Amino acid sequence: MRNLRLAPAGPARGVTTSGAVWAPNDDARAEAFHPLVRWGLYLFVFSLPFEWPQRSIPVEVTTLTGGLFLLATLIQPQRCFARLPTALWWFCATLAVFWVSFAVGGAAYPRDALKAFVLRLENLLAFWAAYNLMRDDRIATRTWLIFGVACVALASFTLAGAVNLDEDWVKKSGRVTLVGQNANHAGLILASGALALVGLTYGRDRKLLRPRLLVWPLLALIGIALVKTGSRGSFLSLTVGLWTFTAVGRTILVRVRNTAVAVFAVALLAWAAWQLPLMRERFQQIEQGNLAGRERIFPAAWGLFLERPLLGWGPAQNKYELARRLPEEFRTWRDTHNLVLELLTSLGIIGALPFLLGTGLCVWGAWKARRGNHGILPFAMAVALLMGNMSGNYIGLKLFWLVLAWGAAAGSLVAPPRATPARLRLIPQC
Repeated sequence: MRNLRLAPAGPARGVTTSGAVWAPNDDARAEAFHPLVRWGLYLFVFSLPFEWPQRSIPVEVTTLTGGLFLLATLIQPQRCFARLPTALWWFCATLAVFWVSFAVGGAAYPRDALKAFVLRLENLLAFWAAYNLMRDDRIATRTWLIFGVACVALASFTLAGAVNLDEDWVKKSGRVTLVGQNANHAGLILASGALALVGLTYGRDRKLLRPRLLVWPLLALIGIALVKTGSRGSFLSLTVGLWTFTAVGRTILVRVRNTAVAVFAVALLAWAAWQLPLMRERFQQIEQGNLAGRERIFPAAWGLFLERPLLGWGPAQNKYELARRLPEEFRTWRDTHNLVLELLTSLGIIGALPFLLGTGLCVWGAWKARRGNHGILPFAMAVALLMGNMSGNYIGLKLFWLVLAWGAAAGSLVAPPRATPARLRLIPQC
């Protein structure tokens, strides 16, 4: 008599010994992390808004807290560095080109190059560790909630009067920041914090604040502080980031709600910006072709790239050479104010391509993550930071690397849509 066994009629991922169809399922949550590792990440993230330009210590606050986080990961290195995202290999390739470009460019300004390398290496290690930690939904949610709270604190301190210590600069520029922070940097941080709060409240199935209206006073606080920085790029970054929320929604009603929230937030922000003479004047300057010097920097930087397109001028040397091309500014060092131009002028096409490929993989992961627990928020924050990088060079911004890590991590947890369950049929077996 023939034996019978069960097999799927269509494609299946596997069959158990009892005959039931099964599909291999990746562990959607990372293994439990030591409290010191988790709180090391939380401290690192909380410190991101609090840049202290006139500090007495030689190390930036975020560099110090980032080092403490990496030190904490040594408690569980096999868990914190268990998985290697594909984007990491491309970023490592860029780091390898860093020294090749430095040598070919004449090995100029070694001290500046070494400092830039150490910061990028720290950011890369933080990216790797954060990727593994934020594969745990709870850790990721708490991380960005803490970041949003930190941005509320930054906005509160700024509006409370803890402004630039250089009163002459405040009177001349009219731009208000906490203890003299870079206005564009502070504005981009605040924009990202606002997106985090909106996404955690409206972009998820499980809302963190009940009722949701409680988040609006916090958003208003951040919005006012952002407008006072006078940062046009940050304003546009927040606008683009908010608009991404209109692209998704499990139902028509959710999409309509998200669109209404985005439109209301953008309209409120635009109204507040137009009420402030500084912001209104800065936007009007765009019509006159005044981009705060970028109208001269961008063509000069593009000229640098065309002269050395393959490996660039070398890290740090590109900035000194750019300043020499702008003699009317009387500076010895000038930033490109654009991430792509920074990559092309410092590392050339050979160094820029792997970095852009790695970034693209992270953004693609963030887009895939819209079907997961975090919704569109990882993509919204990634888009906002990329928008900010069009008018500023934030390759060393730790927030940028953490958002890329979150996009890659969240995307890795979303499985492709499953096919229709296979029917079981009897297969005769001799």
